[in-house]
Amino acid sequence: MTERAAPFGPGETGLLLRAGVSSGIATLVDGAFYQMVLAVTTEPSLGVPRPYVVAAAAGAFLGAITNFSLNRGWAFRSQKTPVLLQASRYAVGSLLTLLVLQAALWLLVERAHVPASVAWLPAKLLVWLAFSYPFQRIFVFTRKVEVAR
Repeated sequence: MTERAAPFGPGETGLLLRAGVSSGIATLVDGAFYQMVLAVTTEPSLGVPRPYVVAAAAGAFLGAITNFSLNRGWAFRSQKTPVLLQASRYAVGSLLTLLVLQAALWLLVERAHVPASVAWLPAKLLVWLAFSYPFQRIFVFTRKVEVAR
C-alpha cells in the first residue's frame, strides 16, 4: 500500500468553509495591519516609493501566522504531520501567495488605477481562491488515503 493526497471530494465543502472562515479571520488581521502600515508608510517624509508593497508584506506575515495556526488545528485538522515540516511548506506557499498578491496589486494599482486601499480586498479574494487554498489543501495540510498496489 502507498499513500497519496486525497482527491477533492464530497467532504470538500465543509473543508472549504472552515478554511474560508480561518482565512477570513486571518484576512481581518492582515487587512487591519495592511491599512495601519499603509497609513504610516504614505507619510511623505518617509519617502517610501510603493507603500502598498511594504504594507502587503507586513500584513501578510501577521496574517500567515494566524492562518497557519487556525488551519492546522481547526480548518484542515492536520496535526499528524510534524509542525516544522508543515510550517516550512506553509512558508513556501505563503511566499508564493505573497508574490501572486503583489502581482495582483500591481495590476490593480499601477495598471487599473484602483486606489491601493481599495485594491487589496479584491486582490486578496482572487488570490485565495485561485492559488492559496488549492496550495494549502494539496501541499501543506494534505489528507492521505491508502492506495492498494
